[in-house]
Amino acid sequence: MNRCTAIALVLLPVLFIGGPALAGSSAPPQTLESYQACLVTGSDAIPVQLEQATSPVEHRYGLMERESLPEDAGMLFVYPAERDANAGFWMYRTRIPLDIAWLDDDGVILAMDTMTPCKTESARNCPSWAPGVRHRHVLEMNAGFFADHSVAVGDRLVANLNDNITCPSVD
Repeated sequence: MNRCTAIALVLLPVLFIGGPALAGSSAPPQTLESYQACLVTGSDAIPVQLEQATSPVEHRYGLMERESLPEDAGMLFVYPAERDANAGFWMYRTRIPLDIAWLDDDGVILAMDTMTPCKTESARNCPSWAPGVRHRHVLEMNAGFFADHSVAVGDRLVANLNDNITCPSVD
């Protein structure tokens, strides 16, 4: 086998698997298992249904290509270690506006923002939203969810995603 044939055989699976993503074609949205969690504010406990993204591939696709999201649903991005303050998110191929919250290891909200869809076909032309704080987890919900439920920095996400918990009562 000559060198060109060997290179072609190595690259063929990469092109076959990565080709559509590299070419920018849209794929169906990923749907991950959903669990109940709770956003606890100073005066309320808000039940939410969260999909949990834990792998690099799940992180990369997030809520891309979704046309809608149920009112109380979102995605929790779980990382194996604390992330830098400049580790931002973007909205490439994300069709719906989203609220985003960056959380510490205990689920405390450290920073928040609202992201708008990026309508360009070129990923490099999409802006990035960086938290400005080191964080361990990221929560995305429909845009306006945090304001509608008075969720603020310092509030906490209670999520034991191995058990379907119920929201604790707030005294």
